[in-house]
Amino acid sequence: MIGWYFWVTSLILIVGGALAASSLILAKKPNARDLLMKVAPYQGSIGVVMFLWGIYDLIVNFLLHLGEFGIIFAMPIFWKLFGVFMIVGYLCELLVGFLLGFGMITAFAAKKSPAAAQKAEVVMKKLAPWQSTLGIIAIIAGIYWLLFSLFLWKIGLGI
Repeated sequence: MIGWYFWVTSLILIVGGALAASSLILAKKPNARDLLMKVAPYQGSIGVVMFLWGIYDLIVNFLLHLGEFGIIFAMPIFWKLFGVFMIVGYLCELLVGFLLGFGMITAFAAKKSPAAAQKAEVVMKKLAPWQSTLGIIAIIAGIYWLLFSLFLWKIGLGI
Protein backbone atom coordinates (compact mmCIF):
# COMPACT_ATOMS: atom_id res chain seq x y z
CA MET A 1 0.00 0.00 0.00
CA ILE A 2 2.90 2.38 0.67
CA GLY A 3 4.35 3.49 -2.62
CA TRP A 4 3.29 5.29 -5.76
CA TYR A 5 -0.29 5.84 -4.56
CA PHE A 6 0.87 7.86 -1.54
CA TRP A 7 3.34 9.85 -3.65
CA VAL A 8 0.70 10.72 -6.26
CA THR A 9 -1.86 11.64 -3.60
CA SER A 10 0.71 13.81 -1.80
CA LEU A 11 1.64 15.59 -5.01
CA ILE A 12 -2.01 16.15 -5.99
CA LEU A 13 -2.88 17.55 -2.57
CA ILE A 14 0.15 19.85 -2.33
CA VAL A 15 -0.01 21.25 -5.87
CA GLY A 16 -3.81 21.58 -5.88
CA GLY A 17 -3.77 23.11 -2.40
CA ALA A 18 -1.09 25.61 -3.43
CA LEU A 19 -3.16 26.68 -6.45
CA ALA A 20 -6.30 26.99 -4.34
CA ALA A 21 -4.53 29.00 -1.65
CA SER A 22 -2.43 31.03 -4.09
CA SER A 23 -3.83 34.37 -2.91
CA LEU A 24 -2.82 33.62 0.68
CA ILE A 25 0.56 32.24 -0.34
CA LEU A 26 1.33 35.27 -2.50
CA ALA A 27 0.36 37.63 0.33
CA LYS A 28 2.89 35.92 2.64
CA LYS A 29 5.57 34.98 0.08
CA PRO A 30 5.61 37.31 -2.96
CA ASN A 31 8.62 35.45 -4.40
CA ALA A 32 6.41 32.37 -4.91
CA ARG A 33 4.63 34.19 -7.76
CA ASP A 34 6.95 32.79 -10.47
CA LEU A 35 6.38 29.20 -9.44
CA LEU A 36 2.61 29.64 -9.12
CA MET A 37 2.43 31.38 -12.51
CA LYS A 38 4.15 28.39 -14.13
CA VAL A 39 1.41 26.03 -12.95
CA ALA A 40 -1.56 28.40 -13.18
CA PRO A 41 -2.30 27.68 -16.89
CA TYR A 42 -2.85 24.05 -15.93
CA GLN A 43 -5.18 24.88 -13.02
CA GLY A 44 -8.30 23.50 -14.72
CA SER A 45 -6.61 20.26 -15.73
CA ILE A 46 -5.04 19.83 -12.30
CA GLY A 47 -8.45 20.49 -10.74
CA VAL A 48 -10.19 17.89 -12.90
CA VAL A 49 -7.48 15.29 -12.16
CA MET A 50 -7.72 16.12 -8.45
CA PHE A 51 -11.54 15.90 -8.54
CA LEU A 52 -11.49 12.52 -10.32
CA TRP A 53 -8.76 11.23 -7.97
CA GLY A 54 -10.96 12.33 -5.05
CA ILE A 55 -13.96 10.45 -6.46
CA TYR A 56 -11.78 7.36 -6.91
CA ASP A 57 -10.42 7.66 -3.36
CA LEU A 58 -13.84 8.15 -1.81
CA ILE A 59 -15.34 5.19 -3.64
CA VAL A 60 -12.50 2.68 -3.82
CA ASN A 61 -10.33 3.55 -0.84
CA PHE A 62 -12.99 4.71 1.60
CA LEU A 63 -16.45 3.31 0.90
CA LEU A 64 -15.26 -0.13 -0.22
CA HIS A 65 -12.91 -0.35 2.77
CA LEU A 66 -15.16 1.20 5.39
CA GLY A 67 -14.69 -1.76 7.74
CA GLU A 68 -10.94 -1.27 7.69
CA PHE A 69 -11.41 2.35 8.77
CA GLY A 70 -13.28 1.03 11.80
CA ILE A 71 -10.21 -1.03 12.65
CA ILE A 72 -7.93 2.00 12.17
CA PHE A 73 -10.01 4.05 14.61
CA ALA A 74 -9.86 1.26 17.19
CA MET A 75 -6.04 1.30 17.15
CA PRO A 76 -3.62 3.63 18.99
CA ILE A 77 -3.64 7.39 18.38
CA PHE A 78 -1.04 7.23 15.58
CA TRP A 79 -3.39 5.19 13.42
CA LYS A 80 -6.41 7.31 14.35
CA LEU A 81 -4.49 10.37 13.12
CA PHE A 82 -3.66 8.47 9.94
CA GLY A 83 -7.36 7.71 9.41
CA VAL A 84 -8.35 11.33 9.96
CA PHE A 85 -5.73 12.57 7.46
CA MET A 86 -6.88 10.00 4.91
CA ILE A 87 -10.48 11.18 5.11
CA VAL A 88 -9.46 14.86 5.11
CA GLY A 89 -7.23 14.23 2.11
CA TYR A 90 -10.03 12.51 0.20
CA LEU A 91 -12.46 15.36 0.89
CA CYS A 92 -9.87 18.00 -0.04
CA GLU A 93 -9.18 16.22 -3.32
CA LEU A 94 -12.86 16.29 -4.13
CA LEU A 95 -13.66 19.86 -3.02
CA VAL A 96 -10.46 21.62 -4.11
CA GLY A 97 -10.48 19.67 -7.37
CA PHE A 98 -14.04 20.82 -8.01
CA LEU A 99 -13.11 24.45 -7.30
CA LEU A 100 -9.99 24.42 -9.48
CA GLY A 101 -11.55 22.50 -12.34
CA PHE A 102 -14.91 24.24 -12.17
CA GLY A 103 -14.69 25.74 -15.66
CA MET A 104 -13.85 22.44 -17.31
CA ILE A 105 -16.34 20.48 -15.20
CA THR A 106 -19.24 22.83 -15.99
CA ALA A 107 -18.35 22.92 -19.69
CA PHE A 108 -18.62 19.13 -19.74
CA ALA A 109 -21.76 19.11 -17.57
CA ALA A 110 -23.45 21.78 -19.71
CA LYS A 111 -23.10 19.56 -22.78
CA LYS A 112 -24.81 16.70 -20.97
CA SER A 113 -27.38 18.64 -18.96
CA PRO A 114 -27.88 22.40 -18.53
CA ALA A 115 -29.59 21.72 -15.19
CA ALA A 116 -26.44 19.98 -13.91
CA ALA A 117 -24.37 23.02 -14.91
CA GLN A 118 -26.73 25.29 -12.95
CA LYS A 119 -26.48 23.04 -9.88
CA ALA A 120 -22.69 23.11 -10.17
CA GLU A 121 -22.80 26.91 -10.28
CA VAL A 122 -24.79 26.99 -7.02
CA VAL A 123 -22.31 24.64 -5.32
CA MET A 124 -19.40 26.73 -6.60
CA LYS A 125 -20.85 29.92 -5.11
CA LYS A 126 -21.16 28.21 -1.72
CA LEU A 127 -17.63 26.77 -1.79
CA ALA A 128 -15.73 29.72 -3.33
CA PRO A 129 -15.27 31.65 -0.04
CA TRP A 130 -13.65 28.54 1.42
CA GLN A 131 -11.17 27.98 -1.43
CA SER A 132 -8.08 29.36 0.33
CA THR A 133 -8.89 27.57 3.58
CA LEU A 134 -9.48 24.28 1.76
CA GLY A 135 -6.21 24.85 -0.11
CA ILE A 136 -4.25 25.23 3.13
CA ILE A 137 -5.91 22.12 4.56
CA ALA A 138 -5.04 20.24 1.36
CA ILE A 139 -1.39 21.32 1.63
CA ILE A 140 -1.24 20.15 5.27
CA ALA A 141 -2.87 16.83 4.35
CA GLY A 142 -0.48 16.43 1.40
CA ILE A 143 2.55 17.04 3.61
CA TYR A 144 1.25 14.48 6.10
CA TRP A 145 0.70 11.95 3.29
CA LEU A 146 4.25 12.62 2.08
CA LEU A 147 5.73 12.18 5.55
CA PHE A 148 3.66 9.04 6.05
CA SER A 149 4.90 7.55 2.78
CA LEU A 150 8.52 8.37 3.67
CA PHE A 151 8.77 7.16 7.24
CA LEU A 152 5.72 7.60 9.49
CA TRP A 153 4.24 4.21 8.56
CA LYS A 154 7.40 2.56 9.94
CA ILE A 155 6.90 4.35 13.26
CA GLY A 156 3.28 3.19 13.41
CA LEU A 157 4.33 -0.41 12.84
CA GLY A 158 7.18 -0.14 15.35
CA ILE A 159 9.84 -0.82 12.70
